[in-house]
Amino acid sequence: MKKKNILDNRIFHIAMNVLSSIILIFSIVVCAMVIISTKSSTGVANLGGYSFLSVQSDSMEDIFFPGDLIMIKRYNKTHQYKEDDIISFIAYDNTGSMYINTHRVIKVKNTNGYISYVTKGDNADEPDRKEVPSSRILGTYTGKRVSNLGKFFDFAETSQGVLLLIVLPAALIVIWQLFGYLRSLALEKKSPQPVYQSVQPRSYPPAAQSDRDAIIREYLRQQQEEEARKQQIIEEYLQKQKELEQAEKEKAEEAKIKAIIAEFLAQQKAAEEEKEQQGNDNNDQV
Repeated sequence: MKKKNILDNRIFHIAMNVLSSIILIFSIVVCAMVIISTKSSTGVANLGGYSFLSVQSDSMEDIFFPGDLIMIKRYNKTHQYKEDDIISFIAYDNTGSMYINTHRVIKVKNTNGYISYVTKGDNADEPDRKEVPSSRILGTYTGKRVSNLGKFFDFAETSQGVLLLIVLPAALIVIWQLFGYLRSLALEKKSPQPVYQSVQPRSYPPAAQSDRDAIIREYLRQQQEEEARKQQIIEEYLQKQKELEQAEKEKAEEAKIKAIIAEFLAQQKAAEEEKEQQGNDNNDQV
C-alpha cells in the first residue's frame, strides 16, 4: 500500500493556512503597537483611551511586579485626580531623559489654582523628589495586569524582537505560500492530461457574443473603480494619521513648556516665600 504524503492531505493544508493567518495577524498587531509607540511623543500607544505599560521596577510591589504588563486609562490634561489614585506620568531622570513612572498619589496640592500631586511608590521609603503637574499625567492604573507579558513587549521593541516576531514569521509565510504554489504547478504537470474528443465548435449568435463582451467590460470597470476607492481611502487614512501625529507632537511640546514654566514659577514663589520668612525672622530678632 502506497504511503500517503502529508503534504497532499487537505486537512493539513487548511490547518497550515489557518496557522499562517494567525501568525500574520499577530505579527501585524505587534508591528502596529511598536510603530504607534515609537511615533507617539510619550512613547506610549493610545488604543481607544487605554494604554499598556511594561513595569520596570519593584517600587509598586505588591500591586504589580517587574515584567508585568499593566493597563492604564487615559485622561485629558484637565482631569483631576485624588489621593490614593495610582497614576502614570511623565518623569525625567538626572540626564534629562524622559520615562513613564507609575506611583500612588499621597497628596493633592493647589497653589493659586495650580494643581500638582505628591506621589510615592508603595514599596519606597520616601515620596518622589518632584511634584507632578497635571500636564504630565497620562492616566490611572485600571487594576488589570498580565504577569511577565511586559517582558515580551520590551523584547518586541528591540531589533532582535522585530526580526524574530515580525520579519521571520512574514518570511516563513511567504515561503510557505510560494512552496504551495510551486507544488500545485508540479502536480498539474504530473497529472495525466484528459483526452478530449473532437467537438464541433459551438457558434454563438452575434448578439450573445456582444452581450458577453459588454458584461466583461462592465466587470473590469467596476474592479478599477473599487481599486481606486480603496487607494483613496488608504491615502486619506495616512494623511489623517499624519495630521493627528503632528497635532499630538505639538500638544506634547506645549505641555512640556507649560510644565517647565509652571515648575519654575513654583520654585520662584517658594524662594520668595522663604526670603520673606527670613526677613520676618530677622525683624522678630530685632
